[in-house]
Amino acid sequence: MQSTAIPQPVFLNVEFIFSWLWGHLSWLFTLKFLSFLYFFVTLLIVVGITVAIYSLVRLYEIKQEEKKETVKEKEASALVHETQSGVPLTMTGVPDALREGVLPVNETWENIRSKLLSDSPSDWRLAIIEADIYLDRLLDRKGYPGDTLGDKLKQLPPGALPSLQIAWEAHKVRNRIAHEGTSFTITMPEARRVLSYYEIIFRDLGAIE
Repeated sequence: MQSTAIPQPVFLNVEFIFSWLWGHLSWLFTLKFLSFLYFFVTLLIVVGITVAIYSLVRLYEIKQEEKKETVKEKEASALVHETQSGVPLTMTGVPDALREGVLPVNETWENIRSKLLSDSPSDWRLAIIEADIYLDRLLDRKGYPGDTLGDKLKQLPPGALPSLQIAWEAHKVRNRIAHEGTSFTITMPEARRVLSYYEIIFRDLGAIE
């Protein structure tokens, strides 16, 4: 009769496992590693604080820029509204003399053109609106009748303004700015082109040399 082998129990050698782990991981508890870990954690904290401070500063700057853009857009809207309604210009950002129509011609034009030096499309739109307002004032001074600039341009006698066609083109851009506001996208080349139209018109009217 054949005897049946009795299976031998398997024991977990905890002492061996601990010795193996300690032999391979004991460096984690050395002073050198702990010093490195302390330095690394400190570095992470410093970097995190720096990033947080930078983010807060940039967020503040962005909010300030947005406020400036909002103010400029409101100024442009106020210019449009006051021009259409015939109310005297009273908004900030436009020289008092320009509102009264008595600012020296070259200074008026330079004040308008200077807005093209800005990187903000709001300033470019504002420059076009101011140029249109100034054209309206010039036609008033010359005695051309009309409630709006469009009315004045329509009633100009033949030959009174050689650049009448481009005056209409420039005025159309101004109207788009007035009606579409910030949704009207304008580039620097386009703004320069429109301002160059007004420059030709002002030369034809004898307002600038």
